[in-house]
Amino acid sequence: MSKPQDGLVSRFLNRPISRRITRFLLKFPIHPNAWTISIFVLPLIASVFLVRGDYVSVVIGAAIFQVFSILDGCDGEIARAKKLESKLGERLDYFCDFAASLLYVLALGLGLRRSSEGVVCAVLITANELLLRVGKSKSSVALSTLHESFYTRHRGMISHSGLLNLGDRFVWWLFQLTKRDMALAVFLILALLGLADWILHLWTIVAGASLVPSAIAATRSSIGAGDVVTREPRS
Repeated sequence: MSKPQDGLVSRFLNRPISRRITRFLLKFPIHPNAWTISIFVLPLIASVFLVRGDYVSVVIGAAIFQVFSILDGCDGEIARAKKLESKLGERLDYFCDFAASLLYVLALGLGLRRSSEGVVCAVLITANELLLRVGKSKSSVALSTLHESFYTRHRGMISHSGLLNLGDRFVWWLFQLTKRDMALAVFLILALLGLADWILHLWTIVAGASLVPSAIAATRSSIGAGDVVTREPRS
């Protein structure tokens, strides 16, 4: 019930836990989309703690987001086990993950009295996702030519941005170290260490740096021809 796009934290921490939870959930008539929507309450609750801004509240908020990251894998596992995978489910899962990221940075920015940095980070995240979608829809590179551990929206960006000139292995590690599962685990550690400010700093830096190849890829792909329609697995 795992998938090749799993990051290191998902593979060795999140997925082993989520699989156990999924085996229990499969005993009940739970639809994967219903699970996706129901667990979105966790980012909402976490945001309430993050807005408070004190050490304990930030740790609790970061921990809840980590729990959300683990449980977020169950919807895809349920869908694959019950053969209920769908485009609607993929879009719903993507939207909830995206909205959760925005809630995280905006709430933490308010809590740390760095609301402007939180807004900037949210804007960078949104811009990057929009550019990735453009690169995905315009991609002319065959699916088999790129590493299977990358999501569809990332394959177009990698192929058109020139990142592969740095080497396949370098690109693989770059993505492994900046995936959402890795980020949320690192952010929890930073919160425990009392370095909550660095959560915003790192996320803003990574989002800003990611925007450069995404913009290059979107620009190059916009003048290319041909689309490849692929299916992006759920979490």
